[in-house]
This record gives sequence, C-alpha cells and structure tokens, in this order.
Amino acid sequence: MDYIGYVGTYTSNQSEGIYQFTYKDKQLSNISLFAKVKNPKYLTMIDNYIAAACDLETGSGVGVFDYDGNLIDSIVFEERTSCYIGTNDNLLFTANYHGGTATLLKFENQKLQLIKKTLIKQKAGCHQVLTYQDKYLVPCLFLDKIMILNKDFDIVDEIKFEEGAGPRHGVFSKDEKFLYVVGELSNLLYVVDMQTKQIVASEELLENHLSHVKDTAAIRLRDDYLYVSTRTQDVISVIHVDGKNVKRVQVESCAGQHPRDFIIVDNEIIVANRFTNTLSVLPIKDGYVQKETGTVSVPEAVSIVVRSV
Repeated sequence: MDYIGYVGTYTSNQSEGIYQFTYKDKQLSNISLFAKVKNPKYLTMIDNYIAAACDLETGSGVGVFDYDGNLIDSIVFEERTSCYIGTNDNLLFTANYHGGTATLLKFENQKLQLIKKTLIKQKAGCHQVLTYQDKYLVPCLFLDKIMILNKDFDIVDEIKFEEGAGPRHGVFSKDEKFLYVVGELSNLLYVVDMQTKQIVASEELLENHLSHVKDTAAIRLRDDYLYVSTRTQDVISVIHVDGKNVKRVQVESCAGQHPRDFIIVDNEIIVANRFTNTLSVLPIKDGYVQKETGTVSVPEAVSIVVRSV
C-alpha cells in the first residue's frame, strides 16, 4: 500500500510549517512544504482533513487544512501552542503542557467550534488526551497523575503514579483492560488496570538499569509489542506485552537524534528525529526493530500522520 504522510514541526530554526512526504515501496520521497504555518507541533486526521495544534496570527489554537494545504478554518483559544491534538468522530481535543489545560472542540461543516476548555492546574504538564468509553484521560506529567474527565469535560477521577514518574503518553491494550503508560521522567513503562485504576506492573525501558534520565516520549502498540522512544538516548525500546505482563526485549538506535515521535506503517517504523532534521525508516521483523533502511531530511520534525492512497 502507498501512503502520503504529513510532518508537524517546530518552526524555531529551519522549518516553515507542515511538510508532506510519499511513502511507497518502503521508501520515503517527495519531501515538500505542505502548509506554511507556525509551530504545527502535533497533527491528527479528521474526515478528509489534517488538523494541527499550531500558532496563528492572533494566538495559539487549531488549524484545519485540506489535502492541498489550504487552511479551511482555524480557532484561537490559548496563549501558547498545545503539545497534542487527537480526534474522535467529529470531536477534537488538545492538551496544553504549559497552561495545564485540556480543550474539547467540534469540527462540523468545515467549521471549528470550541466546546469546553478545562483547567486542570497551571503547569500541570498535560501531554495527551485519550478516549476511554465515555471518558477522557489526560496524563499530567508534573502532577504524576492521569486526570479522568467525563463526557462534559469535567474532572471526575484520577490515576495516581509514583512521585517523579512523569506520565506522558499511553496506549490501551486491544481489549482496553489495561493502559500502558510511559513515564517521561522515570523512563519506566507502567501498566494500569482500568477496572481498579491502579498500577499493577512496571518495566524499565532502558538497558543497564538506566532510569530518571528523562525524555521518554512516544508509545505505539503493534500486535503483542510496544514501541517506545527515548530522546536523550536516541533509541526505540521494544516491550513484549501479554495483558499486565510486560518485558523489555530490545533497545535499538533510532538512526538519528531526539526521536520525538514515530508511527508504524505496515511493517516499518517511521521516526521523526528532531535534532538531526530527519525521518528514518526502521523495519520490524518478528516484533524486533531492524537497522534503518532509509533516511530523508525534514526540518525540526516532531510529529507524523499518514493516509493511504
């Protein structure tokens, strides 16, 4: 299958906005500027559009672009850019690391509408919004908690972590009985039982008992394996999972520096290495990450989405 991908970036140095690439026959090519916009830090797909948490002329918020790179609609609702944007049907949600807020929006008839902005706590380090049944889960790095919001975006519960864990991003098991969460500050993987809302297991993500070096970032689930990036170490860790049982089986180079984000396409990882201004392809074989097979230049890459064509 062939794909077109989109790369969110910081625009502090070389980048001009969102970049586009082609992924065909396991090769990256046709890198080009897709949309000129400031700090499109995180991207998501909604309907046949690309939505970005970004900076706009009058402040920060969300912009929605068509496949030709045209801005369809935008909305400003904060002073600094959110670090995450996700979607569920026609709803969009963002997390703001600096402001300690989570925001719920609707995209309908090519128009964005702000539904609710919830302040969790100033400088809470909100880093993601996950949907779970009729709830929203917001990992808060500096609170060592995941805050649970109801469908009205009100705080109703929380999941507590050890001090200094720094929960950043998570993914659910296929049956949604367990939530796998990376601790950015502890460099540990945590397993949360979603029935009890308790941590039932943890695993070191780095080798040689290396922990608390910070900067563990993205997590993805494929089959019975989790893949996790750690930026300061420039690696992808592989963890075999079976329900609550988790075991690290590999730590492999990301073929660049500062792997902020990555996606899994078919049997390959495409990783965004911010400090080397590259995207690299890392094949997966029997769950294990192989040596990189291709690298292209993309300035200040920090997030990736793809669509099949």
